[in-house]
Amino acid sequence: MKPLGVVVFDFDGTLVSRDSFLDFSVRYCLRRPARFLLILLLLPLTALALTRSRRRAASVLLWAMTVGSSTRAFVLELRRYATEILPSYAHESIFSELSAQLQAGQRVVIATGTLPLLVGGLFDARKVARLPIVGSRLRRYWGGLVVETHCTGRVKVRELERKLGIREWSVVYTDSLADRALMSRAREITLVSPDQRTEQLTRQSIDRETVLRVLRPR
Repeated sequence: MKPLGVVVFDFDGTLVSRDSFLDFSVRYCLRRPARFLLILLLLPLTALALTRSRRRAASVLLWAMTVGSSTRAFVLELRRYATEILPSYAHESIFSELSAQLQAGQRVVIATGTLPLLVGGLFDARKVARLPIVGSRLRRYWGGLVVETHCTGRVKVRELERKLGIREWSVVYTDSLADRALMSRAREITLVSPDQRTEQLTRQSIDRETVLRVLRPR
């Protein structure tokens, strides 16, 4: 069957109910008090980095979490979280929407600010076929990991073209105004549990031809 169009799903707050990497990080550091202390000591530097970019601030915290440890061990912890803990936060109704889009012949992709490994791990745990994913990328730096690409906002649009060759899409599922760049090209938008401001500003920004739905998974 020839795909009818491209459907883009956000992940955090959309397919799952929380910021997956933040939740992982809190759990990871609470089990490692020395790491947690190092992060506290670096908070002033993180605040300074935040004045320049969120990517730099995230890199400071990620480096503190991983400096001196092996990448392999960190990846194993990420996979364990994705397969054992993250499934309990999945939005079943939104996964049903994803399945319906696939059954309709659409090309479904995931564009997320989290790590593709977490998305893939959850899909494996749910026995869902893996889908194309664009997400944040990490690299080694001074004995730890830092953020190479923070896949949020307009970066999602850029990464969809760079990695998947996708320049157009018809449908977007998201929970956040941070995905305005994605929504601006869609003819159908589904907001998942948006706050009042997100819903209001989205309604104000779309034209009469764009279909807007609001879903609130329980």
